[in-house]
Amino acid sequence: MQCFTLDLAPDGLGKLTCYIQDPSPEFSNMTARPALLIFPGGAYQRCSDREAEPVALFFAAQGFQTFVLRYSVKEKAVFPQPLRDAEGALRAVRGHAAEWGIHPDKIAVCGFSAGAHLAACLGTMGDIRPNALVLGYGALDTALRSPERPSPVEHVCADTPPCFLFHTWEDPVCPVGNSLAFAAALN
Repeated sequence: MQCFTLDLAPDGLGKLTCYIQDPSPEFSNMTARPALLIFPGGAYQRCSDREAEPVALFFAAQGFQTFVLRYSVKEKAVFPQPLRDAEGALRAVRGHAAEWGIHPDKIAVCGFSAGAHLAACLGTMGDIRPNALVLGYGALDTALRSPERPSPVEHVCADTPPCFLFHTWEDPVCPVGNSLAFAAALN
């Protein structure tokens, strides 16, 4: 496995850590793998380590090429900058699909909390969109709403990719209503 980090912008905003599995003669029928791009949570104040490499390595063990985006946080997290980071990461993954052994039409984005907000924004408002979304306990509607952070619930449309949502009813930080509102908009 190759592990390396790409700087997506000259000012240091957006760092993409790549976990690329080498081709194996034992898997001769697997010339291209699906990819998973991971956006850790952290309330746009940080990117949580527990929702980064452990998730990437778990999905790598399932056969995915995996990537973790450390997107803009704190004072640099004014929208649309995090969305631009996400678009840059998805462009990098799609742009290197042949080189990295990725099926270019099987790229999903997985986000947690604020990372799920960013993933949902990419899937509903991005200039480039993933093929699927996995959104964990997402701050998708009211939890992060402010003038500088859009609600992806309001931008769901026919071009929104298929989504898998998971959340717990008892979540004290991000109310389950966020995921329910996004599910209702998808419906």
